[in-house]
Amino acid sequence: MVNTFCIIASNYKNKLFMNKKLRNSIQYIVFFAIGVFLFYLVYRDFELEELENELSNINYWWILLGFGFGILSHISRSVRWRMLIKPLGHKPGMTNTIISVFILYFVNIIIPRGGELARCTVLSKYEKIPVTKLLGTVVTERIVDVIVLFMMVLFVLVLQLSKLDEFLTTHPEVSGKISNLTSFSNLLILIAIILIAFALLLFLRKLIVKTKLWIKIRSYVINFKEGIISIKNMDKKGWFIFHSLFIYMMYYLMFHVVFYSFIPTKNIELTAGLSAFIAGGLAMLAPVQAGIGAWHFMVYETLFLFGIDKYDGKIFALISHTSTNLLVLFAGVLSFILLPVINARMKKQEMVKDKVK
Repeated sequence: MVNTFCIIASNYKNKLFMNKKLRNSIQYIVFFAIGVFLFYLVYRDFELEELENELSNINYWWILLGFGFGILSHISRSVRWRMLIKPLGHKPGMTNTIISVFILYFVNIIIPRGGELARCTVLSKYEKIPVTKLLGTVVTERIVDVIVLFMMVLFVLVLQLSKLDEFLTTHPEVSGKISNLTSFSNLLILIAIILIAFALLLFLRKLIVKTKLWIKIRSYVINFKEGIISIKNMDKKGWFIFHSLFIYMMYYLMFHVVFYSFIPTKNIELTAGLSAFIAGGLAMLAPVQAGIGAWHFMVYETLFLFGIDKYDGKIFALISHTSTNLLVLFAGVLSFILLPVINARMKKQEMVKDKVK
């Protein structure tokens, strides 16, 4: 009887795993299809020959300069992440940390939001740091990133209130959705759901804390919390703030220099470029691989508000998005190739040093 129960439980567990795997696969395909459809809607009127002609007139030296800014931003993110990890009692190698960050962006192109787990898994494997602690530091990173992005959004809104009003006027569907999301009835529903969930947790608390699952989750939470609060014990907080601002400065420069590569956009105003950059950043919140379609739409629509023809805006969006992702793909593939080679060499060097001692 016990054996039968174990077999049933094992089959049920396998079934759940397969269902989860199938659900994730379907989700991935659906989001990818949405992205491709959005991309099609944006570029369906373009002729291939016409597009080739436009791309042949691009000054690719500016794009190469943008690659340099992109690499600097990734290195800066690696340095900042390492600063968060050090208070946990670990000092990962700079090379492995940089490679992990490149893998983060590579995986995000394929699996939206999957890169964060991927970089933590890679660094955990080669630096022997618990994944849960690393995930905690990632949460801290993302909170700081959201704060910086929010500051940039506020800055642009203050500078471009008239343009925002014009955008909402010309796109009533967007303003309508914003009004619906922030309506009084929706806020009441949200508050009611939170209160009900909180009440259920309080009611079932005594039963939950005794389960093995809770004990396991609690140990994860402790490590996770330790990773989040690592910022409190961090040295050189000024440098942490510098890198947090520098990362976005490099992101923006990587984006902005592409304007100079394309004749219709080379004389664009700084505020217009910054507005398009913010719009593209907000589009990346959509659960679509690499923001395909959604990013292009937000960028060219924003540029249109500043007098850039929609056709030219679409060309610029295509150049900028493609060049960014080419860098990510190249650096990601190279990172996967070099990672085991570099670590094998480092391990060999350590063995030689131990023998000498």
